[in-house]
Parts: sequence; structure tokens; C-alpha cells
Amino acid sequence: MAASAEELQAEIEATRRRVEAERARRQELIAETSQAAERNRLRRQLEEMKTCLAEEQLENAYEAERRRSLDEDRTWWQHASDAAGSILSKQPVMRASGGNSINCAETVATGEYVWKIEGFSWLKCMLMQEEEDYVVASMPFQVGNETFFFSYSPWGDYLCDQHHGSLAILPDTKECVAIRYRISVKAWNGEFVQWGDKCDVVHRGDRNRSGAYGPDVHWPDHPPAFLGIFGLSHEELLQSEWVENDTLTVKFELEVRPYEYASSRPLSLTAEVPAPTMSEDTHALLEEGNCSDLQFMVQNEVIHAHSQVLCARSEVFSKQLTAGMQESVSKVVVIEDCDAATFKAFLHFLYTDQLPDAQELLLKGASSANETESGSPQLSRIQALLAVSHKYQVKRLQLWCEARLSEQIVKSQVCGILCQAHLLQARQLEMACLSFIRHHMSQVLMMPSYAELIRKWPQVALKVSLFSAGVSETETLAAIDAFEKPQELQWEEPTDSGEFLYQ
Repeated sequence: MAASAEELQAEIEATRRRVEAERARRQELIAETSQAAERNRLRRQLEEMKTCLAEEQLENAYEAERRRSLDEDRTWWQHASDAAGSILSKQPVMRASGGNSINCAETVATGEYVWKIEGFSWLKCMLMQEEEDYVVASMPFQVGNETFFFSYSPWGDYLCDQHHGSLAILPDTKECVAIRYRISVKAWNGEFVQWGDKCDVVHRGDRNRSGAYGPDVHWPDHPPAFLGIFGLSHEELLQSEWVENDTLTVKFELEVRPYEYASSRPLSLTAEVPAPTMSEDTHALLEEGNCSDLQFMVQNEVIHAHSQVLCARSEVFSKQLTAGMQESVSKVVVIEDCDAATFKAFLHFLYTDQLPDAQELLLKGASSANETESGSPQLSRIQALLAVSHKYQVKRLQLWCEARLSEQIVKSQVCGILCQAHLLQARQLEMACLSFIRHHMSQVLMMPSYAELIRKWPQVALKVSLFSAGVSETETLAAIDAFEKPQELQWEEPTDSGEFLYQ
């Protein structure tokens, strides 16, 4: 039914009143907007003042450091100032002698960071999928008081503001710091090869832009002669020796010097005390066999040693050589479960406390019978060193072997290494093997060595399954306890294929 004239007139009047109310409300909003604009202006002014305050505090911190340097006689200009200020009041020095030393590297901090990019062939696709990211970056790494990131661009272009390149170091600091860096890439044989020169740069910490440093880092439109790691594009890098198991591994070595004046001290004219030679002397004692009272028989080779040194370094040796056992009387110990080169490396550590070099150990000890194209002698040699260090309870060397093996795990060796880690209760190495298998599950499960592992050691196979399924460590241990304790394993020498057997 149509509204009457009176009803329409009433609705018009109500609408008019609403229009007037909205107009009044607009005036209120305009006033509130004006107040918001004033608050915005004041906030910007406050931020500017805070920036000025930070700059003034920084300048005062620098000035305070200069004052402390003067108070502690750590700067050269104090002496120059004293001399200049008093040149008119002092008598000339007719004969003088003395000396001064200045140390420019006293505050230098050093660091080493290894970065792995796994699933390297997927990197470009992942970045295009995310759309906004042009690079992949590492976790933050701190050297001294400064923080760094490491970044890789598969296109070899954008790294950060005003810097392009492929692989670079990105300081995350507003301070002025001096940086000495070296970048190396891991090859298929496990060696790190330096890419580019070792470089010294000064990062100014400009608030308006960031910085990136690397062999091919450049300004836009000014590309270097060789762009990419070792001059290889991302696609070429994927097919090169530098990508192993679809993983690129790089190492960054950094030395960082903060913005501080060099320390200066009077030069002592007394005789300098030479550096310690204990390590070299004890190594010579082992090599020359002087005053030895013990013989090791290893693979028909006689190695002379000193029982006092061995007893001090290993509780197992101490019990073996002082508890009335046969070796304590005959002073002859027959070693049947270790080759001569590995046992010499073990003794070298006991005498010098110097950790071995994995490559040097391989070159000295690997025989032609053990060498394979897959590089397994290195793993086998370190595995043997792990076994002997565990046998004699030399914890530091044992942990070093675990760390090296964790870095060198490959599909062909992972089952044997995992079995040894389980046997020796090498927790760090065992977790590394389980993590490797979880990330390469489809490939490892097809290997004959994995089938043999399941057949001989169901406890280890159970650990693999539970770890890959994300089961907690507590629940895993409870499940393992349900099995019978494994019979004692016996260590054997590596086979011709470089693998170890357990019985």
C-alpha cells in the first residue's frame, strides 16, 4: 500500500535531520584529523631527535674511548702532544734510546662459518615460487660484536641495495669495521678450494644502504669479468664438481677489526721469551724413541713408546701397564685391531694433543688396497681412528672423529658409519647419520647395505624408522629398551670396498 503524504513528509524531515547530523559529524572528524596530523608531525620530530641523540651518544662513546686510551697510554698522539706542548720548556735531549711497539691486530676477532645449501637444484624454483625473494640467506653469524649474513643469488644479480653478485658476505652493522675475508667451496673429494683472493675491506656502516662483499660482487651495470662461483652460472654449477648430492657447501673465514685505535706500549728491551715447544719436543720423543720403555707391535712394525706418557693420557693404558697384566711385565703390546698408520696418528695425538689433519692422515696411511674411487679410504681411516680412540677412552680425539665423519657422510657409507656410531655410543655421529638418512630416505632404502643393516641390527633399523617419523627421543629410547640388548660387536679391519664389518 502506498505511503500517504503525511508519512512521506515525516520521512523527509527525518532524513533532513540525519543529513544535518552527518554534516556536524564531518566538522568533528576534520578537527580530529587535524589533531592526528599534528601528532604525526610530532612523532616524526621525535624520531629525528632520537636519531640525533643516538649520533651524539656514539660520538661521545668514541670520545670516551679516546680519553681511556690516553689514560692507559695506548695511543701515539699523547707522546706527540706532550712533546709539542713542552718543547719550549724542556732542555733538548742530547742522547736518547728506547723503543715502542704498536699493535694493530690486538682487537681482531676471527670466525669460520660453513654453510650448506641442500636441494640446490630446487633453489631457483623455490625463489620464483616465493616471488618476493631474490636470494637465499644463512642464519646470522657473529664475529666479535658484529653480526653477518651470507647470501647466494642463483641469477648472479641482486644481493642487497646497490650490490649485485652470486655469493657474498653481508655485514649487519652500522659501525665502521675492517673485514678480512676468504671464501672457499667444497669439492667432491671433501677439500675446500678458495674462490677468489683473500680480501681486506672497510665497511663504513652507512645508515642509508647495506654492503655486500665477495669475489664477484659489483655495482649494477658494472659486471666483473667472471660472474658466478668460479665463473660458473647456476646451471653450470649444478653439473660441476662443486655440487655433491645436490648440495653446495661453502666456508667463510672472517677476521673483524672494530673501530678502535691501535694500542701502543713501550718496547721492552729485555730478552724475549720464546714460544713453547712442548708439543714439538714430545713429538720428537715419539719419533726418535729416546728413553722408550715400551713397544707396540702393529702389522709387523715395531713402534717405540713411553709408558709414562701413555698412562698419563689414557686411563685404559694406565690400567693395562700398571695393574700386573702381561703387558706391564713384557712391555710389549700387540695391536691386532688397527693398522700402523692409524695407530701412529693416535699416538701422535697422545704425545702432542694436536688434532690430526684428515687429508694428511689419508695420504700417509691409505694403501693401494684400500683406495677406491668413491673416496672411502678417508672415511675408513677416520672410522678406524674413532675406534681406537674409543677403545682407549681418549674423549677429545673421539669427538673430533665424530665431527669429521658427520661432515663427510655419503650414501655409500652412511649405513656402516651409523652401525659403528651405535656400537660406540657415539651420540653426535649417530644423530648426524639419522638426519642424513631422513633427508635421503628414498635413496638409502634401496641400497643393499641398508637391507643388510636391517637384517643384522634391527635395533639400529628401529632407530632410523622412529627418527624419520619424528618420534621424540624419550619414546625412541623406550621402544629400543623393548628389544634385547645386542650381543657384543667385534671390530674388524675395513674390506677392500672401504666398509667396516661388525660381528
